[in-house]
Amino acid sequence: MRSGVAFLVLVAAVLAAGCGGGDGEGDALTPEEFRQQADAICVEFEGRLDELGAPESLEDLQGFVDDAVPILEEGTNELDQLQPPEELEEDWNRAMEINREQLDTVRELQTAVEERDQARIGELLQEADAAREESDRLATDLGLQECGSEASVP
Repeated sequence: MRSGVAFLVLVAAVLAAGCGGGDGEGDALTPEEFRQQADAICVEFEGRLDELGAPESLEDLQGFVDDAVPILEEGTNELDQLQPPEELEEDWNRAMEINREQLDTVRELQTAVEERDQARIGELLQEADAAREESDRLATDLGLQECGSEASVP
């Protein structure tokens, strides 16, 4: 199902966006430590999403969304705890802003799927695609290898 595949891209976009502002506490990481930790989080949570399998119908999509939302929330919380070095902070803050917006979009998608509102589902997937482009660019600017890479798309 086309919207199922598009949703997988949306989910990856949320995580990719997350690999980019944090208000976490503690000392800032070195750029290398930051990149390693962000990429490790992306790999972990994208792997968990991969385990859900690809939805092939609207019914499958409902279960997928219901299972994906808590995973995305947990991944977002972990990414929020990272403290980027000063030179990466602006891009990281913007990427996390996009991540939180994308998480809201996934929650809206969850409602649209529950209501079987295919028009709204399509709108939300289009919104997500535009945000994914910016989040991919930010992940690249941040020097991340796993977050935002095409290889990381479930």
